[in-house]
Amino acid sequence: MSETAGTIIKLLAALTSPKACVKYITVAVTLLISWKYLEPIISETQISKEQLSIILLLLGVGCGSLVGQVISWSIEYLWKLHKSKKEADLNQKLELEKAEIQRIEEEEKQKRLLKKIQSSFEHLHFEQKATLRKLTLKNETLNMSDLSNSALEENGYVQRLVHVRVSNYLTQINPLISDFVKKQWAAEKELKVKEFLQYNEHAEKLLELLEEKNRGKELSVEKEVLASTSRYSGCVQGDDDDREDSTGYWLWFEDYLLEEFEKQTGKSYIDEVFISLQRITAHEVTA
Repeated sequence: MSETAGTIIKLLAALTSPKACVKYITVAVTLLISWKYLEPIISETQISKEQLSIILLLLGVGCGSLVGQVISWSIEYLWKLHKSKKEADLNQKLELEKAEIQRIEEEEKQKRLLKKIQSSFEHLHFEQKATLRKLTLKNETLNMSDLSNSALEENGYVQRLVHVRVSNYLTQINPLISDFVKKQWAAEKELKVKEFLQYNEHAEKLLELLEEKNRGKELSVEKEVLASTSRYSGCVQGDDDDREDSTGYWLWFEDYLLEEFEKQTGKSYIDEVFISLQRITAHEVTA
């Protein structure tokens, strides 16, 4: 085996990585440059040929190694940059896919909750309906040990915000059902007032007593008109008990209906009015 062949075999054995290859290539290039361009310049210094060869060899190997290392670092840096960008793009894609999945799941959750409230609202207890309606106006403190309130929470209709004390919590209506409850409530108030105006034979007289323009007036009213009211139900409610110590009757609008009456009749009303016994007649008074 010749000396050149042995050298080549040793070089091949040393080429164990791309970095090594780059270094050998740059060393070879710098040696070539040294022999071609530096040798004529250094020869003028009267240095012996043997020393000149050593100097050129050291310059070529040293500079070649440095250049090779710089190139290796640059390639490695660019590769890492490329890899990092690729991973960032992949992560961004995964995040977008995850966000899309979450959005779809959230939409499905909203649809299920809306479907549940739409199908179950009429079956809720009137106190539960009232609670949900009040919560559309403002947050309320509820006793969550109360079975009616805890049922609303279990169904996802009510959410806890702040623990006040013991079993009392500041709560809010689930934003997903708030619009439905508002629209349902508005439609119900509109229908109740329309039916009251249409079918209650004493509607006109009762509303006259509650009109803002009649505040302070001693209008007479038939006992039968007041007796048609109840303190527990009806758009216009009243206390018509027959206690011996009674001094008269109170009339008032059902909660949250005053504005609806003003909207449908175009008149202004007061929340409540007291009718003294002196103003109550057994028969209708005619002008």
